[in-house]
Amino acid sequence: MWRGLLRARSLLPAAVTGRSPTQVSWLKPNPRRSLCSKVNQDSAVKATDSTVKAGSPELAYSAYKPGRIPSTLDKKFLLWSGRFKTEQDIPEMVSIEMLYSARNKIRVKMCYLMIGVTAVACLVMVVSGKKAFKKHENLTKWNLEKKAKLKEQFQQEQELLAGKEK
Repeated sequence: MWRGLLRARSLLPAAVTGRSPTQVSWLKPNPRRSLCSKVNQDSAVKATDSTVKAGSPELAYSAYKPGRIPSTLDKKFLLWSGRFKTEQDIPEMVSIEMLYSARNKIRVKMCYLMIGVTAVACLVMVVSGKKAFKKHENLTKWNLEKKAKLKEQFQQEQELLAGKEK
């Protein structure tokens, strides 16, 4: 039954468009959208200022690498992420990709830190709850005592008001 449904599902676009399933363009795998595609580092054009020509936009595009001057916070991110050892090692211009990767590493480290702090806080709450249970302290008892105290205060105020009126 499942095979029939899957086959019918795969033939449905072809039936709607009137073409065979291999001719439907959005059913074909797209090599540009694969998950493991990496640029071949050896075949990449490494252009310098002397090789860039006005008539070749490919070379001009590969030679231009956008970057920016890192701020003090960016420098701290680069240090904390382990990209550089000291602040003097950081160049004046840093690529945006390097800054993004440093921020992502810091973001992941902060998430791990928050997970650890949450786990420790949970353990502290469990331990303090067990100590309170041994002392026979609980919220119900606290609420009853608080309500009794408030009721006493209210009755005393009512008695004072009644005494002043007489």
